[in-house]
Amino acid sequence: MRAKTLAVLAAALAGCTSQANLERNPPMELRTGKSAEDYRSCLVVGLEKDGRHVEVQPQGNSQRVLVDSKVPGATAAIIDIGSASRGTRIQLREQMANNPLRPRTILTAVKDCL
Repeated sequence: MRAKTLAVLAAALAGCTSQANLERNPPMELRTGKSAEDYRSCLVVGLEKDGRHVEVQPQGNSQRVLVDSKVPGATAAIIDIGSASRGTRIQLREQMANNPLRPRTILTAVKDCL
C-alpha cells in the first residue's frame, strides 16, 4: 500500500515539474559582468558538485541549462543564459520558486557564479 502511494505521489510530482510547466513561470532575472561562457562553466561545475545532472542546450545566441530534479523524469530548473549589452543576462525558472521551504541549492549555485 505504501509503495503504491509513493508511486502515485512521484508521478504527480513529475507531472508538476515538467519543462513545459516551468517555462510558464515568470523568471527571476539576474545580470553579471562575466561572459556567458564563463558564467555557464561556473554554474555547471557548482550544480554538478551538488550532485545534480545538468544538460546544456545551445539556443541561437544563448544557452539553456536544464537541471534534473531528484524525481526521475522531472526538471527542477531552467536557466537561460544570454549575452546582454554589458555582460550576461540570466533567467532562472525553478520548481517551487515561491515556496520558502524549498531547497536553495540551485539558487545558491546561480548566485555564487555572479
